[in-house]
Parts: sequence; C-alpha cells; structure tokens
Amino acid sequence: MQYGFQGFSYALEDGDCSAASNGFDAMNKDFAKMKKDFGATMVRMYYPVCADKSVFINALKAGVANNMAVIPQVWFNFGDGDVWKQSQQAIIDVLEDSTYGKIAPYVFHSADFGSEPIGDGVDNGPDQFAKDLAVFKQKMNSYGIPAGISEDWDRPGTMSNNAGNGLASTGQKVKAASDYVHAHIMPYYHGNLQESQTWDYISKQIKFLHDVVKMPIFITETQWAWGANEHYANHNDVGVSQYTAYWKKYDSECETLKANGVGWFLHDWRGESTFDMVKDDGSYVIPNWKPRKC
Repeated sequence: MQYGFQGFSYALEDGDCSAASNGFDAMNKDFAKMKKDFGATMVRMYYPVCADKSVFINALKAGVANNMAVIPQVWFNFGDGDVWKQSQQAIIDVLEDSTYGKIAPYVFHSADFGSEPIGDGVDNGPDQFAKDLAVFKQKMNSYGIPAGISEDWDRPGTMSNNAGNGLASTGQKVKAASDYVHAHIMPYYHGNLQESQTWDYISKQIKFLHDVVKMPIFITETQWAWGANEHYANHNDVGVSQYTAYWKKYDSECETLKANGVGWFLHDWRGESTFDMVKDDGSYVIPNWKPRKC
C-alpha cells in the first residue's frame, strides 16, 4: 500500500512553538479528518518552523492516536542562518526522549533533511550540504529511520544533467547520502503549462526517477491551485475545475504509479493559500473523494 495516495503535506509555519497549530489538539483533529475523509495514512510535515522537539512530539502523538505515519522535516529557513541545526536536534531529541524515543521509529516513516534545500542553496552550497546530509542519514539510520531530502530532481546542471538523462554532480552526491527519493514534480511552475498538459511532464519525471535514480520514490510535493495566489500570480489556468482534474488524474493513474513504485502526497492540507484542500470555511475543495492506494 505504499503506491498511490499516501496523504497530505501539513504546513506548520508558525514559529511560535506554543501556537495552537503546533499543538497536539489541532494536529490530532486534522490527522483524524485526513484519515476519515480521504483515507490518508501518512502525514508529511512541511516547514515546521518551530525548532523545538515539542512540535515533533505532538505530531508523533497525533500519528499514534490516528494510526498514521509521520515524516518529520528539518527546517532550513531558505538558507538563512543555522536554525536547521536546532531543527535537526529537535528531531534527535525526540528519538532520544525517555518517553517517546522507543515508539518514534515506528511512527516516523522517514526523515527529510529539508524541503528544496538544493534549490534554496542552503548550508554554504551543495558540497557542504551533502556532507551534512550524510551525517543526518547516519544518525537517523541508527534508529532504523530512512533519511533523504524532499527536492526537485529536475534541476538541470545540479540535480540532473543538462540532457535530462542522468544525474549531475550534486544529484550524485545527494543520492549517495540518501535512502530514497522524495521528489518535487512541479508542472505548476514549469513553463506555465496548462493543467491538461501536466501529466505528460509528470510521467516523464516519474520515468526519470524510476530508470535513472533507482531508489524508493514518493512524490512529496506537486501542486495545482484552485485560484490565483502569490506563488505564481500570472498563471492563467487555475480554478476548482483544474484543481480537481489535476488531482483526480493522479488518482486515475494509480496503476501506473504502482508499476513505477511511486506513492504521492497532495500539497497541501491547509496553510498554503489556494494550494490547500481545506478552505477557510472548513469545507473541502474536492468533497466526497477518497483517492486510491494500490
């Protein structure tokens, strides 16, 4: 059941660790809705700006309460400063906690060393980043937890080569220090594609990951907006109909995804403007829908 729909990205972008959104009650309520209403079994923590172990403990507890796995993520603040060291330590602190440490490896499915860290140029560049990723991976592996990054592998000259048929130097280093591919496949930002053109691009990226990178694959981030937003103000093909068609196309391709060993996450649950499934009034952009596992 690792193929097809897994769950949602879950934005945690309030740096106040005592904020309600970082608390157990809010997470427990949201996780329960994801599971009951959409069949989600996993939550991808997204931009957990609070760099205290409490936010990861609360996610772990909500995972346990709802029988769901969690993917914690180190927050790099787009490369500004060294808050990532605090964020990384917060995850380690959970694993070493006398109360939660023993259960954490059964709840934390994997651990991401940032979201688009290569694109953001964090940690003084890719060479130092790859070294620190390798250290993070070794630490997570010591608890039985796989580690890697959540990133666009379609970055010609860095992650992929310019011909698009192999890995570039940075991609090779990241692969060597990773247990898996948590891929960003981003047609929303790719050449101002129309929604109806996106699957051709997505399928080519899946083939590249399957044939070239050759590691376990989740598509952890891909999106389509149901309205104009600051992420791409000039995009001319957004709306509820396109949003719905985009995500239901993923669901209709479940067998293709399974054949290539791919699971996917919907971006986002709530907190990313018109990329969200949950609207301000609490209703869903796509109601009465449970995407498939296969």
